Amino acid sequence: MDKQLFCDFFHRNLPSDMEECISLFALFGGIDEAIDTDQSVETLLERHVLAPFETHRAKLMEPLGEEGLYIRLLRAIAVGDRRHLSAYRRAKIGKERGSEAFEYLRRNGYLTLERSRETPPVRLHPKQKFKKEVERHKISHKLRFATPFLRFWFAFVEPFSETIRRGEYDPFWEHFHLHANAFTGFTFEELCGLYIREILAERFDVQLLDSGSYWDREVEIDLFCETYEGETWIGECKWTNHKVNKKELRHLEEKCLRLSLEPDKIFLFAKRGFSNELAHLRSARLYLFDAEELMALTRRP
Repeated sequence: MDKQLFCDFFHRNLPSDMEECISLFALFGGIDEAIDTDQSVETLLERHVLAPFETHRAKLMEPLGEEGLYIRLLRAIAVGDRRHLSAYRRAKIGKERGSEAFEYLRRNGYLTLERSRETPPVRLHPKQKFKKEVERHKISHKLRFATPFLRFWFAFVEPFSETIRRGEYDPFWEHFHLHANAFTGFTFEELCGLYIREILAERFDVQLLDSGSYWDREVEIDLFCETYEGETWIGECKWTNHKVNKKELRHLEEKCLRLSLEPDKIFLFAKRGFSNELAHLRSARLYLFDAEELMALTRRP
């Protein structure tokens, strides 16, 4: 996620608060034009996406040519878990051809790569056998879109291109209203990761050795950072309309136990804040941030 992209979006459109800013950025981040944030999201989508559909599509599809494989892969990444092997399966392409397609899409500004930090199991002796599911498991990297708008297009717009072209928007709207909130949650997660890199690293006067997320065969953690000073930071992001409670902290701590991990700092990010019980647990190890904290990402140098 690019801080400048988010900062420019905020100052160009001046949304009323961070919740609105994040929700709109998830849809329009990457479109280089102002939007009227006093209008409903439905009005904005019709004005800036559906009405100029052909203009957007011509621009987005030009580098893809007639190669339907690229479109299938982009759609698979937009709606899946973003792991490259599952995306190739969903797009019905092999690993070798999928890797070639990814490289092409990366060079043309559609995708970026986040490498997995999972390590393969170590055999104590050459003939050691693991459980079948462990033997079959393949480490998978994650493919990410370069801008939120690209992800939005291939998740919500491109699948309904035929009906949109005919001016029949109902299938698009039905799908959008069903999945929009969960879709925004991933953009929130990316912005929280950016907040750690751009704001918290400086606040705690450390250098990050690595940052991103963590996933393996059994566990997935939204935010996972390692510092040059030897600390491990972890975090979770919740884009829900209710306050996050102590249960989410326990769930994250259980993940750490499964990884035999003792994090030095835990960050919880929530759209609407936290329960009183959880808020009272703030400490030098546990930090809580609501969406408004991300306003710090909009400050220009």
